[in-house]
Amino acid sequence: MARLQEIKGMLFPNVPWFKKENIEGTIDYEPKDGDIIIASYPKTGTTWLQYIVLQITSKGESFPSINDVLDRVAPFMEMAGPEAIDKLTGLRMYKHHYRYDMVKKNSKAKVLYIYRNPEDTFVSFFHFLENVREEKLNLEEFFEGFITGNVEYGSYFEHVLSYLNHKDDDNLLLISYERLHANPKEGILRIAKFLGDEYYHELSTDKLLLNKIVKNTSFDHMKKNLKLELPHNNPEKGSEESTNTVNFFRKGVVGDGKNALSIEHVKQIREKVSEVMKDTELLKDWIKD
Repeated sequence: MARLQEIKGMLFPNVPWFKKENIEGTIDYEPKDGDIIIASYPKTGTTWLQYIVLQITSKGESFPSINDVLDRVAPFMEMAGPEAIDKLTGLRMYKHHYRYDMVKKNSKAKVLYIYRNPEDTFVSFFHFLENVREEKLNLEEFFEGFITGNVEYGSYFEHVLSYLNHKDDDNLLLISYERLHANPKEGILRIAKFLGDEYYHELSTDKLLLNKIVKNTSFDHMKKNLKLELPHNNPEKGSEESTNTVNFFRKGVVGDGKNALSIEHVKQIREKVSEVMKDTELLKDWIKD
């Protein structure tokens, strides 16, 4: 079976839990006023950001399992389908990995987009897919796919650029993984302010609550307490009833990608960044050393 499926001009994983009808239905989904949408390319801090938003909006109380988040708390659109989003009540939150231009818009919905250094993104994505697919991947082949956009969700560089081009939109917040990692308190307060003045006021005046959210969304706490259970993708690994435990959290550090890749790989990534990201502020961030 082919590893990828193409739907509406984008490549998606070709696995049982990514159904074509769910992808097509959520691409055409129209956000409602007040919806909170987490957008990203895979392995750029999506789950981390999602739990930060859940913690902010619940005053530090909501910390569900990853499976509950993906299915019903803040559904992963491509997996859960539009029906799961329609079932949401109260403050509606959901996430996706679509490019900006692929989805329907509502200026009264809030979109948070997190992005990460491409070297770290590549290495994290590679190890994550090995875990999910339950097989060893050829790093050279996957690297070539990452550079050319012939991987799940296409070109990372074009993906980021699609949101970066709308950085001045009032209802879009761009979040740097590296800056959030360097100063979680400042980043969480910035996210809270974007979500609403009431959330910002709560956190800026209640240091205990802010510290609780910082602790609950720390890498160590999330790695210890959150695991994803998926059906086996490799039939040789077990029956349909058994599950594959996927750890979303590997290292959670900044700069691991450059250390894990060859000099030639780093050079190719930076050449791609210079080509796609020219005339953007990210160009300097991503090739500064």
